[in-house]
Amino acid sequence: MLRIIIITALMILSMLTQVMEAQNANLKMQLTNSHYSRMIPREQKTNYNPVESSVNNTGRLWKVPFASKGNTISLSVQNNSSIEAKNVSVTFISSPSWLQFKSDQVIVKTIQANTVSDAVFTFAVERQAPIGKDTTLIAVIKTSSGQSLAKAIRISVEAPKEYKLYNNYPNPFNPSTKIAFELPKAEQVKLTIYDILGNEVVQLENEELPAGYHEVTWNGMNSNGEQVSSGVYLYRLSTKVWSKVMKMMVVK
Repeated sequence: MLRIIIITALMILSMLTQVMEAQNANLKMQLTNSHYSRMIPREQKTNYNPVESSVNNTGRLWKVPFASKGNTISLSVQNNSSIEAKNVSVTFISSPSWLQFKSDQVIVKTIQANTVSDAVFTFAVERQAPIGKDTTLIAVIKTSSGQSLAKAIRISVEAPKEYKLYNNYPNPFNPSTKIAFELPKAEQVKLTIYDILGNEVVQLENEELPAGYHEVTWNGMNSNGEQVSSGVYLYRLSTKVWSKVMKMMVVK
């Protein structure tokens, strides 16, 4: 689970921090993750740009756990003026399809003068997310008076922590099935189908694949392009340092 906290007040915590300022809103980003305990120096202050202008995309790259749920982004907006602000919307207007917000917009009804209010977002990262790809989320703050502020938040998804081979689906199957697996790093991978006696039926993969989640479809054919008979078959995923064998069944 990942928590990204964007706040104004200084907090002495062992977290990732980033400071940002924008017109009447002073913001500081803190990134906490229950899986990590590491410290990165605070970045120098940068300026927000209006929505209609190009958004600065040179900030820190935040690491997001692979296939994670219950992640949160808490955006705290400080009203430095002498009057209250009403109906302030905070919206993520740009995000990838593999990142799912529970809701991509929060309306802060009132921010009293010289106080701070929070907008909290919950999101999940699907296992199909590309590993290590620099991806930009754009958050926009709008006031009822028409003021708009935007910030690009750069994230990338970390690799899985371990190898994993899933049960094929469907199983039993006819005529085809999918075999899914996860790799913690890029490496040479073999995915081979055997009959119950251990004879090789067909090799589905024999190449270097990137870290992350992969799916391979077997159409029930052998290496000669012939449909295999009903029965139990084995599929084996192997690398130089890891391998696993699982069973599946072909039915007619």
